[in-house]
Amino acid sequence: MTLLNVTDTGATQANVSNHLRVLRRAGMIVLEPRGRYTYYRLVPETLEGAARQLTDLAARARATAATSRPC
Repeated sequence: MTLLNVTDTGATQANVSNHLRVLRRAGMIVLEPRGRYTYYRLVPETLEGAARQLTDLAARARATAATSRPC
């Protein structure tokens, strides 16, 4: 387990909190309150699903890279 705190990220507490909230709503992390601390854990299944979607998106982008369409 890798432990990080806000100072390790170089970001502000508010910025880290906002990112964690977005990741939590997306189901990519879950929180585990323990006393005065809160620990966050990645959800492997959600990350794997996102990886599959990104792989599919990359394949489509590669297949249509030479195609131009007007905006």
